[in-house]
Amino acid sequence: MVAEPHPDPRMSAPKRGINGAIVRVWGGKDLSLTVLEREDPAEDLVRLRVDLDGLLARDDVYPTYWLRLWFTAPSGKGHQRAYTLVSPDAEAGTAWLEFFLHEGTASDWARGSRPGDRIEATVLNGRDPVAGSPAHLLLVGDGASFPAIADTLRRRPGIPATVLLEDAGGQDWMALPEREGLTVRRLAPGGAIVEEALTAAGTAPAGTVAFVALEGAPTRALSSGLRRRVGLPKEQVHALAYWKRG
Repeated sequence: MVAEPHPDPRMSAPKRGINGAIVRVWGGKDLSLTVLEREDPAEDLVRLRVDLDGLLARDDVYPTYWLRLWFTAPSGKGHQRAYTLVSPDAEAGTAWLEFFLHEGTASDWARGSRPGDRIEATVLNGRDPVAGSPAHLLLVGDGASFPAIADTLRRRPGIPATVLLEDAGGQDWMALPEREGLTVRRLAPGGAIVEEALTAAGTAPAGTVAFVALEGAPTRALSSGLRRRVGLPKEQVHALAYWKRG
């Protein structure tokens, strides 16, 4: 379903406080995104197509590229969360953002979003995990990082990949693209994914690049294990916590 334009467009431009100052020190660059289209493919998922304020003309938006969005908490203070740019369209200057809904300020904003709404964002990215066309990809994630994993598979169809996905089940929207050279394992939440990923990495082809995007604690544990136990070089491990408990 495509949403109608919002009768009273909103602008999320909160006070950023110390977090905003830190991001500026790190070299963050600000954007103002405009919602152009909304889809509700599932009860717990909202997809928004946004204008990227000229970003695609200035930067190489590789798979897993993300933006920090600045949501306005009820207190008026800034609440930041990172979201992957899905299916970027360089000609139109747009991309999709996907919101897996739960309790919280970011989800509340997404629930009420309509075309015409605007939100401030900051660019602060790392390395491209698929730069140089690696021999094989090991992608490890969950519902939060699913958009980044799915978009990587769509945009790099020629690279063989193994996906380990923590999946609570019952979420029909978590369907990965079907293509050759893809192996997928879905695991119930609870911690087994770290050991399963280390086992998979131990038998992966030479030249494998790992992209790890779980909650903070397992992301750190798996990143360390891939380097110390499996022996993957640091440059072949791309780890970023996509959310944090508490």
